[in-house]
Amino acid sequence: MAVKTMSMSTGAGLYNEGWHEVTIRQATQDVWKSNDKSSTYIDLLFEGYKDNFKMRVYEKTNAEGEEFAISNVFRFANAGIADALEGGKDIVVKFDDSEAQLTGKTLNIYYYKDAKGYTNCLNQAAPTVFKNIVDDFSEDSVMYFKTKAEKYFNTYLAPKIAEKTTETTSTEETSDVPF
Repeated sequence: MAVKTMSMSTGAGLYNEGWHEVTIRQATQDVWKSNDKSSTYIDLLFEGYKDNFKMRVYEKTNAEGEEFAISNVFRFANAGIADALEGGKDIVVKFDDSEAQLTGKTLNIYYYKDAKGYTNCLNQAAPTVFKNIVDDFSEDSVMYFKTKAEKYFNTYLAPKIAEKTTETTSTEETSDVPF
């Protein structure tokens, strides 16, 4: 009989579902194109994770035509913020949106399992605790954005994942034996 050793996992793995505070290793902006439209997106890679594990955020605009999805990545990462100006009822933030501004910055990211059991990143992040010339994110503020992102996940993504999981299971169970 041979003596063997093995490591025991604590269950606190890199890819466990839930919130993770991550440091951005690399950011890349590009444009997705189809036949009739295009959309800018940003991919984020994180320290300690493989290159095939990324968070992708597509641009989204509000009713006034202002982009907010990619901008929130910079805001929540405290990246590239240069100045804040009074703009009527709102504060107008001036920031450098080059990818290099995100390198080394931290975010809270929500991981979930897709219909195939693979871990993915939710496309909505939450800030960490920090204060700058525009924002003051306390623990309560961070929890607010985490709760908001989880509500989005539970309302929109979780039902789609459950539907795809059911479709996959149903298809596998009803397949006829080929002989």
